[in-house]
Amino acid sequence: MSDRLQELNHLIEAERTGYLELISLLEQEQRLLISGTPHKLEAIAQKKAQALQELDSLAQQRGDHMRVLGIVSLVAWRKWLADKPLLAGWLGLEVLAEKAKLINEINGKLIAIHIEQVDASLEVLFTSDQSTFAYRRDGGARSAVTGGRRIGSA
Repeated sequence: MSDRLQELNHLIEAERTGYLELISLLEQEQRLLISGTPHKLEAIAQKKAQALQELDSLAQQRGDHMRVLGIVSLVAWRKWLADKPLLAGWLGLEVLAEKAKLINEINGKLIAIHIEQVDASLEVLFTSDQSTFAYRRDGGARSAVTGGRRIGSA
């Protein structure tokens, strides 16, 4: 195997490892979203950001090799790989990338559901005649009158 093929093989394997790590993080994130323990998400988010930076760096390096080879599209890349020993690794990488994308989309939907539930709860709490909240959601003082005077007035 030529030096360039070996380097491309190394990069593809590193990307596959990176995607496996990202998938693990996305699955952890999903479990936290489902279990209702969002306070633990920050650590996962930081690790995800690092994993994505590493994947981006690896993809840029691979792209540099592709450009040197005159390959400027995914179609040309797949055609070039057709008779190379790198093809199986690349196809595995594509599967992992798609899996990460799908898990991320599901997590986004879970987050949207949580946001809708919180918004609905806040709407009920803030608009209720019995509401005791002194501030609006944006932090501004409410105009509710309690006991004949505005909340916060002397």
